[in-house]
Amino acid sequence: MVLSASGGLGASTFSALLARTLRDGRDCALVDADTAGGGLDILLGMESDLGVLLNAVAAPLGEVDGGALRRRLATWDGVGVLSSRPWIDPMPQDWEIAVAVFALAEAYDIVVVDAGRAGYAPGHAIALPLEGAAVILLVELSVLGTARAQACIEALTGSGSRMTPDGRHRLPRRRQGEAGTVSGDDIALVGVRPAAARTSARGVLDADAAAEYLGIDMLGTIRPDTRLCAAVLEGTGLLKPNRANAKALRAVASWLDSREREVAYEPQQR
Repeated sequence: MVLSASGGLGASTFSALLARTLRDGRDCALVDADTAGGGLDILLGMESDLGVLLNAVAAPLGEVDGGALRRRLATWDGVGVLSSRPWIDPMPQDWEIAVAVFALAEAYDIVVVDAGRAGYAPGHAIALPLEGAAVILLVELSVLGTARAQACIEALTGSGSRMTPDGRHRLPRRRQGEAGTVSGDDIALVGVRPAAARTSARGVLDADAAAEYLGIDMLGTIRPDTRLCAAVLEGTGLLKPNRANAKALRAVASWLDSREREVAYEPQQR
């Protein structure tokens, strides 16, 4: 699940590029659960493709047939896409979106969810249930961006951060039975260099310093990509990312692989 701690950090673009990175060797789906934004199909340049929108997904009796839903999805670069358009149709309720995501999780190896901008109210960071999900949080590398990220992390975990004697924030692990929250182990950070800082590093925080303050690993840094940005603005779809951003995407994919192996290993230990 991809979240942005600040507006305008490109969570939709990052989600799509991550899904395309993960699709090698995997069956991958991409869900546009950004209830305040939407329009992922337009971002990808596939608004004319036939495919069901999240707006049209119904969950009678709280169930959705994952296989049937998969067959109705449009495809982008080998990735099944469930987009949404909040401005033309009412979006499903939160629980219906969650049911659709869970249904696709049964039909695909991995589901990337673009959850848009996270909120800051404890326990209400986003509409979807988070228990067991991997959360990728985009953090603007600025003083304000880091402050917003800290508030978002505290909302996601539901219990706030804890300061260790060395002055570093450390998030508590999720306690048994705490529904709807995640632990620090479930969250990974990706730094986003401010677009206004293309020609100067003034005001840009070091990624390692931001990670140390937030108490969570920073997997990589996304830098402004002029070619990719132009393609998005022109509505021609997403180009391949530049080398620096591709490296960050591979780092996230590697973290997800490691996390998946750990989750699979834990039940065997029990």
